[in-house]
Amino acid sequence: MLHENPLMADIDVNHWRNMQSLLLESAKSKRRIIVIHENGEILKFIHTHRIEIIRSVNRVTDAQATAKKIYEDNPGKCDFVMILERRVLEQYFGEVQNSWNANEDLDVYVHRMFSKLDDYPEAVVTYPNKASSNLGLQWRVGSSHEVIAETAQKFMKPNTSLVLGVFDKDELWATLVLGFDGDLKVDNVTTVDPTELESLHGFSTVSKAVVQWVNKTYTTVSVGLFMDVETAKSLFTTNDKKKVLIKALAAGKLLASPLSIEAASILK
Repeated sequence: MLHENPLMADIDVNHWRNMQSLLLESAKSKRRIIVIHENGEILKFIHTHRIEIIRSVNRVTDAQATAKKIYEDNPGKCDFVMILERRVLEQYFGEVQNSWNANEDLDVYVHRMFSKLDDYPEAVVTYPNKASSNLGLQWRVGSSHEVIAETAQKFMKPNTSLVLGVFDKDELWATLVLGFDGDLKVDNVTTVDPTELESLHGFSTVSKAVVQWVNKTYTTVSVGLFMDVETAKSLFTTNDKKKVLIKALAAGKLLASPLSIEAASILK
């Protein structure tokens, strides 16, 4: 779904940051207790924020149980515990790097990179939750990678754009523009340039202006979804997106225009 060389240019910092706060969650910002060991012998035992912690284990024999114990021994001090076996971790990176295929979509490779973490249940351990859902930069969209790819193939038209707009009260707060090429791969990732809009206030008026701007600047918008912050949060955290969209539409909190015929069908 993601082109091997997508264009990412002219991104508005504020819109991008605000959209990231809705869609992305980074392990880098989390408070973590990290334990690195080699065949059970602990090489490093630290907190990412350098706060004082209880080091209640001297050796790793059962990584899952050890991670749980460290987490419970340090209540409120971390978001998760990570335990890594150094030598096996090198095997993981070797396998991931060797699996690279220049002809596959970039998101397929990234998805595989995270999924493979769970193939090493004793060497790459996090608690609570498994490594594939804790580490790296995670998309929080309430749907699997496969479902997202299938949805794009079903609802988008070749050589068109998808635009998402989120309003905080009456002001345009965040945007995301995704351009799809002839094979329905995302080849453009950007935001609207708010300085080129006459106004950022007015839900209906600004939404229409955003679509016109994307049509002029990139490719014709085939799906445009505009909503308030709370609707966006609900949409991105649930699997039942149809229910959220229909409810928001009825409440006047969603403007869905334009829509492909296929996309319009889910709002009926």
